[in-house]
Amino acid sequence: MARTDVASAQRRRQLIRMDQGAARKHPPRRRRGYTVRFDIGGVAGHLTTNAYPDGTLGEIWVSIDQQGSPLSGFLDSLFAAVSLGLQHGVPLESYVAKYAGAQFEPRGPVPDPDIGYAHSLPDYVFRRLALDYLDAKTCARLGIRSEA
Repeated sequence: MARTDVASAQRRRQLIRMDQGAARKHPPRRRRGYTVRFDIGGVAGHLTTNAYPDGTLGEIWVSIDQQGSPLSGFLDSLFAAVSLGLQHGVPLESYVAKYAGAQFEPRGPVPDPDIGYAHSLPDYVFRRLALDYLDAKTCARLGIRSEA
């Protein structure tokens, strides 16, 4: 690697810094939340949420029955990152806007009457979370509505 390439790489590394000002708000030891069982395109699992005392979402866990699979690892990583983001102040609305409507396998009808059909596991999870944790006006603006 040429000397100018090394210097350029060092400058780029110096510019990439995490904002240390966003303090993490840990959920309390005892939390309110729920667990929902789902089956999407033959992939069964559970969505578990935990909320702060004021009712805002603080943690999300998604586990599927195919432990050890690449999909399971992807979901563990995605929802751990989303939980950390929520605890650092990223609004649930931002995640819903990004992931609701994502389309990839597995997909299919779901036994949840509010959702009806899921285009992917993140699509199902974020639509479910929107209906449970966001107000009706925000859901409408994001294009999220109950099928029931």
